[in-house]
Amino acid sequence: MRAALAWEPTRGGRRKTGRLVALVSMAVAATAVAIGWPTRGAAIITYPLDDAIYPRGEKRDRQAIIRFMEEEVMPWARLALAPIKGATPITCETCHGPDARSRAWQMPAVAALPEPFVTASGWELYSGVMDAQLRNAIYGYAAELGNQSRAAYMREVVMPGMAGLLHRPAYDFTRTYDYNRRRQAFGCYHCHRVK
Repeated sequence: MRAALAWEPTRGGRRKTGRLVALVSMAVAATAVAIGWPTRGAAIITYPLDDAIYPRGEKRDRQAIIRFMEEEVMPWARLALAPIKGATPITCETCHGPDARSRAWQMPAVAALPEPFVTASGWELYSGVMDAQLRNAIYGYAAELGNQSRAAYMREVVMPGMAGLLHRPAYDFTRTYDYNRRRQAFGCYHCHRVK
């Protein structure tokens, strides 16, 4: 006990060296966070053999995709989205957005979902490019209070239904990001934008 009370910190050169090491360490850590230090390799995506858009990982030709959308997706979408869209006609633009043709039908495309607190906290602002799988993992079940029933319907009916049409699993919020990414799981942010 006396030795602990009698101890005096070292003064001089070691103190300056310690400060320098701490300063350099903080700079390295800040730089690593800013550029996104890779902690592991990218998840290897495995598409199902019968994936509607990317069978065996190879994108189908445009005409095959259009045929699939017209014959499979549109009839299903008209039924599935009717309870939340009402009398509004369900068209290709309902999911692909008003500028779909000029963007070559790329997704995500439809209106931004309400931005939950993590967006305001900087996830979208400071993370660089964030893919749909990561958005699903971070935002999960977030929805504004007035939209809870609509969000629940989308999660319980629309998301798994569309995943089934694509022959992909629905995003599983109880599993890890890598688990869903490797399986190309279908979730909210494959259609919806954040900003």
